[in-house]
Amino acid sequence: MSRKLEGPIAQEKPSGLEIMDELNPRILSNNFLLPYIVALWEDYFRSTFAAALKYSKQRESALKRARLSHSNLEQVALGTHSIAEGFSFQRPTSIAENFRLLDPKLDIGEALRKPYRRRKKSLFDSIEELVEDRHVFVHTGRTNIKFFDSQLQTALSDIEVAVNRSYEYVAAHYGFVTSHDY
Repeated sequence: MSRKLEGPIAQEKPSGLEIMDELNPRILSNNFLLPYIVALWEDYFRSTFAAALKYSKQRESALKRARLSHSNLEQVALGTHSIAEGFSFQRPTSIAENFRLLDPKLDIGEALRKPYRRRKKSLFDSIEELVEDRHVFVHTGRTNIKFFDSQLQTALSDIEVAVNRSYEYVAAHYGFVTSHDY
């Protein structure tokens, strides 16, 4: 990251005083990145779901679960909207449920629950917490005052690893060769 946050209040570690940490521009900046990070996560899974939906044998049952309004259906018919827009793809729990609609044996959550770097907490749980922090920030305006640069780097790394694991899992399930040329 190439942000230049200077001054005595822009610390990279907790000050020990919660009120000072609440004023830390570094923490505010990191919290502002949360919705963006979750939006990227969500878009990846929405796009993957849309692609898998095209070829799913369980398409009809999945379509029944889509929450689409009349105007959304019109947009789908016009080609300006995807059926996948009718599903939530922020929380790993929702993502796993949505993909199981396409194939009961397709459990993306399994790929995210595998141990990672000898941590006690799985990627699945870490990302659930990240999404919850995003929701709290967006809906209440409260910042996570423990979201320093090292936690931001961990979150970014976790998202990248989780997406790659999911991609590899989906590829193995559907039998296609992965490409990491991105």
